[in-house]
Amino acid sequence: MTRFYIESISYLKDNATIELFFLNAKSCIYKELIEVDSEVVFELAAYILQEAKGDFSSNEIVRNELKKLPALPTPALKEHPSLAYCEDRVIEHYKKLNGQTRGQAIVNYMSIVESLPTYGVHYYAVKDKQGIPWWLGLSYKGIFQYDYHDKVKPRKGQHYI
Repeated sequence: MTRFYIESISYLKDNATIELFFLNAKSCIYKELIEVDSEVVFELAAYILQEAKGDFSSNEIVRNELKKLPALPTPALKEHPSLAYCEDRVIEHYKKLNGQTRGQAIVNYMSIVESLPTYGVHYYAVKDKQGIPWWLGLSYKGIFQYDYHDKVKPRKGQHYI
């Protein structure tokens, strides 16, 4: 797991380091450590397929690969009527990626992930003086206080200079 985050992977010079950040982001999204809207999850899953398998070949192959790859977190699947619907949404996005190299897929994946409000935030459960639970979020951007049931929009915050 990556402990320190930077503003953008574009600052990194080593391909192995970029790939480490990609693998960490992919794992965090799958394990639900980074909150992602289901429509964005479908697009990210398409980039994972492009990175791992290259260009689109057939619906059947894609459906089999989606079952093997850690691309669709459980909440995204539960939000929609069926697994087939989710797979169809991923396939729509995947077909648009034909011709992208593995490196381009990783960079494009990371550019989406870096724009997510919960990316790069380490959350700590805390209680205030009245015993009310909160999340304290630390990131490269600053320190923020979140409602216990909402890790996306901070209630208070202090940006680093």
